[in-house]
Amino acid sequence: MHQHDAKMTLYELMYSVIPNLNAAERLVCNTLDSLIASTENPLDIFKRTEQRHAFNLEVHRVRMNIEHLLARYRADVDEILRTEGGVKGPIIQPDTLEADAIQSAIDIYQHVRAFQRGERRQPIPRR
Repeated sequence: MHQHDAKMTLYELMYSVIPNLNAAERLVCNTLDSLIASTENPLDIFKRTEQRHAFNLEVHRVRMNIEHLLARYRADVDEILRTEGGVKGPIIQPDTLEADAIQSAIDIYQHVRAFQRGERRQPIPRR
């Protein structure tokens, strides 16, 4: 992972990073939907619709790369699920794209949390 090169277990990816990405995605999409529904200005509607489209594409890219990583660790994923998280699984060794996707998922979540705390004006991270 390019920012910290931290070691992460498969368990952490499955039970922290992915759920946090899901929560951030829901908040951003709900916020944008609300902004779109509450405005009558066509330019604002267009801007928010474009933001939602760009955000959805970014989340899709992240998910595809994480799914690729999970497929490589399929037996370990199955074991973690079978034990309901009782096994932490191996330290993952993502390729460059997978590491970037994991870091992007973490960044998205951290940005959204900062937005919720009032530290950022926009719910959508800029890349």
